[in-house]
Amino acid sequence: MIEPELAKKFIERLTQYTEYNINIMNESGVIIASRDPARIGTYHEVADRIIHGEQDMIVIRDEKEFPGVLPGINMAITHQGRKEGVIGVTGDPDRIHEVALITRLAMETMLRYEKQQEEIRLRRNRKEHFLNILTQKEFADSSELRGIARQLGLDESLVRVPVVCRLIGAGNTTADPEEALEELRRGKGHWIQDFSAVLDETHLLVYKTVKVNGRKNFVDYREELAEYLEHIRNWLHRKGARAVFYVGSLQTSFTQYYYSYRHCKWLESHLREPDGIVFFNDYVREYFRTLVPRQELMRAFIIYAQEMPEDSRQQFVEMMRAFEETNYNLSESAARLYIHKNTLIYRYNKFKDMLGVDPLESSLDRGFMELLYMYLAK
Repeated sequence: MIEPELAKKFIERLTQYTEYNINIMNESGVIIASRDPARIGTYHEVADRIIHGEQDMIVIRDEKEFPGVLPGINMAITHQGRKEGVIGVTGDPDRIHEVALITRLAMETMLRYEKQQEEIRLRRNRKEHFLNILTQKEFADSSELRGIARQLGLDESLVRVPVVCRLIGAGNTTADPEEALEELRRGKGHWIQDFSAVLDETHLLVYKTVKVNGRKNFVDYREELAEYLEHIRNWLHRKGARAVFYVGSLQTSFTQYYYSYRHCKWLESHLREPDGIVFFNDYVREYFRTLVPRQELMRAFIIYAQEMPEDSRQQFVEMMRAFEETNYNLSESAARLYIHKNTLIYRYNKFKDMLGVDPLESSLDRGFMELLYMYLAK
């Protein structure tokens, strides 16, 4: 189908280079554009015959052959083997034959270009809609998701992981997000099944396919991502900028992509001064802690907050924070607290006796202490 606006634009352009009268007819045989405005909207019998018949071209030498049709050449306008309309050039057929062929070629080229641009626009719109569903709708319609994915040519069975890139400028230097996205796509290992977009002025998102199968385990994908992101990291460095990359959870179902994206956003909102590439899997304990309602913690631990002196609560929180950051290493924890190791041991024994637990020896006691710390630290 040829849009009247496209046909009109074509006639307007051709008018600058030729004095021949040119008509463009749609698939119903109606003139939709012409150098003669009076012809627009009228029926063209020859065009109708070409559209619905086997002939691709009909030459008119005598205007008496078809009422209202002047001598000239009428030819089918085709796109991908389908007749989309007819173009007619009025004049002596022997003199205008080459002009008519060139005119049809120009029209088909313009039509092909417009169709390609329309497909690009449709794909972009589908992609934007798809990403909007994945990042904004928690309970998305699975059939809609998979329908759009099929249109985009995306294979759901592949393992993907979302990576949110937060661009960080240095001084007055900032990276253009669209330009940064192109550089991200130039990274080694950016596959056709990866899909990416600019989220806002400082954030990019890519759902990256990774190899987690019989040949690759759950560790190797980290190296794969690091290699993939090296290109944009170097590009940003040359521009005097940098980025933090928040890597979410691995997924194989489009209906779960919303949550893996939320895992990226959780990392961004909860980590203090992160740098480089940050993996959600390294912070799952902290993540699930944030899901525990404050009221539930209060019901279990309010007695400890009430009975423990303020200075003791502060020491307990500081000690537990250091323990968690060092995997309960006494020497390293003491160094982080800027106290002697023996001082830390004294404090530890005080809380061990006060609470009746020994997290260095018992995993059950460690769980209790960590949840108590979680409550008192807020």
